[in-house]
Amino acid sequence: MISTPNISVATAAPSMRHVEALLRERIESGRYEAGGRLPSEREICEELKVHRRVVRSAIQVLEREGLVIRRPNCRATVRSIDGVEAPQPPANSPAKLHLSRFVALMMWHGTPQEEGGTGQQRIFWGLNQTLGQAGYHTVFLDQAETIGIENEHADREATHLQYALDQGFGGIVFYCYSYYSNRDMLRKVARKIPLVLIDRELSGVESDFVGVTNHGGMYEATNYLIGLGHRRIAYVTRNEPINTVQDRLQGYLHALRENFQANYYEMVIAVPSTGGDVWPAMDSILSLPADERPTALVCVNDYEAVEAARRLSRFNLSVPGDISIIGCDNIITKLLDGTGLTTIAQPFEQIGSEAAKLFMRRSADRKADIARVECQTKLIIRDSCRAIDVPHANQDETHRNGQ
Repeated sequence: MISTPNISVATAAPSMRHVEALLRERIESGRYEAGGRLPSEREICEELKVHRRVVRSAIQVLEREGLVIRRPNCRATVRSIDGVEAPQPPANSPAKLHLSRFVALMMWHGTPQEEGGTGQQRIFWGLNQTLGQAGYHTVFLDQAETIGIENEHADREATHLQYALDQGFGGIVFYCYSYYSNRDMLRKVARKIPLVLIDRELSGVESDFVGVTNHGGMYEATNYLIGLGHRRIAYVTRNEPINTVQDRLQGYLHALRENFQANYYEMVIAVPSTGGDVWPAMDSILSLPADERPTALVCVNDYEAVEAARRLSRFNLSVPGDISIIGCDNIITKLLDGTGLTTIAQPFEQIGSEAAKLFMRRSADRKADIARVECQTKLIIRDSCRAIDVPHANQDETHRNGQ
């Protein structure tokens, strides 16, 4: 039996942040109805086995965020979503909300490293703005506290998917992390309500999809480095079989093969999937003599670019003085030393807006052909790349020989 996603189980008493997150999730998911009252502080204390001051502090945070309203000597009241009261359940079905005008966005919330609002927040804004104009409302269902490995997300994703079905949501926009799991459930969801996948496609799941030009973006970034004179360009990636990661790798390889017909310098560095501090392959490469190691790194995302730059500093190498670096996503604009990070930008708001359009298209015609939308990426040039001095007389020869 799949439990409600709003209940988290822990062996130790939750902290104020956990209580705050739990109450927020219950509000955003509709378990605590807009216009209705929260349970009393005593009831929450008894349920979660925490001190009353923990609950009180958590509610104060939600009040500052505008999610609840507090009046003297009264229980906190849930503020309506976007100023519109959530529909009340029918008298003969008190346990189930009819939320056909509510669309669930299921994805991770991002990290504080991201600047100007996380990519996930920006997708939410684009989705909510487009849906709101058509009379829909977006509810965010957070997928994880941190990004881990495949099986760490499977149960939570399954719980959220079933919850959206049980509560009568009008559709789901889904960013999947456990891409080997829950495919039977996703097929079930797609048969019942509109399902739009974003960023990651899942084989065997017939669903509309919104992504970006990952191959083209990485192709452009690699060509940019080649244009700056770089001939030893390495690619830093993760060992993940998802389309996003593989498309970016192929964009890098395409640029090398197109520019250097044979004997070109191809180096793919896979970082550990555990996210730990041990990168033996990278450290070995950085230990090479200057005329053998890469002069540039293209990274699968901005997080890996930041970590790669940090590892360079351990070897007394600088960016871009010794090695140029390009990231991907444009969610981190500066490296730890303040150097601006050249990166491939995703149009996050457009991703959300296009997902909303596909949802509404599917709602209007459940038998419409499956649609796939790719939003255009853009190379953002900052300070982390520099030109390499290649003697003019040797440039053509170098290009022909692929050296």
